[in-house]
Amino acid sequence: MANVIISNDFPTLVNADITARSETAPYLKVNVVDHLHLKRRFRADDLVKSEVNPLIYFDLGSAQTIVGVFLNDINFDKTRILGDANDLGVNWAAATFDSGEDHVVSEDGWVERYKIYIPLTGFNLRWLAIMTPAAASAVGSYQTKWEVGSIVLIKSKLEFSKNAFMRTAEKPFEDIVLSHGGSERMNLGDNLIWRGEVSLDQKAETDESEWINVNALDISKPIVLYENRTDDCKAYLALRDDVYQGTLPHYGLVKGNTISFKELV
Repeated sequence: MANVIISNDFPTLVNADITARSETAPYLKVNVVDHLHLKRRFRADDLVKSEVNPLIYFDLGSAQTIVGVFLNDINFDKTRILGDANDLGVNWAAATFDSGEDHVVSEDGWVERYKIYIPLTGFNLRWLAIMTPAAASAVGSYQTKWEVGSIVLIKSKLEFSKNAFMRTAEKPFEDIVLSHGGSERMNLGDNLIWRGEVSLDQKAETDESEWINVNALDISKPIVLYENRTDDCKAYLALRDDVYQGTLPHYGLVKGNTISFKELV
């Protein structure tokens, strides 16, 4: 199996860099780059399917290498990525980059949200478009107009080899102790939130560099973590909660600690 992918190398995008086919207030197009608040989301004012007119597209300012796109919490089950050196407006039929297929979007059962990580090969262009192609259908609990929670464009990535990996999801709650001695449980949110823990195996010290590189990522910034197994929906926009610690039990060997991640919702 391929290595786990992790990245926090995202282009800085503002409202002026984003063009949407339509928009419904207060679910504005700029919400797709608010990586800290998933449920603020973008909502189009349409349910249009088109091979040439994008749902939303981005001006990267100059030609940029993009190695992956993460569409997080969306309500369409197929999508395609197009790119070009120029702003093609409402007709991208002549786009010079095409991701090559209508990518099927699946629901991640852990969090009950539709999402997809799409690797890109050879993308080095200024403009990037997200499509709702003719084969797309609305999915999920809201199907009246197209919605997108967040979009992450990934400029570069790190990889780390497979290790013991725990994942779960939970809705936040608080137990309140009452004066009569009983208790009540208060629901603090309706969204399942993914958590993951990577327990780092013992390995040769010469192979430690992958986790030293991960540790150097700014712990205050969101990362995309993609399991990179068989399900391209198993990607998460999260924060890393722990630093890497390497213990040397014997010359030439290193044993890592457990690194925790928590999804941003």
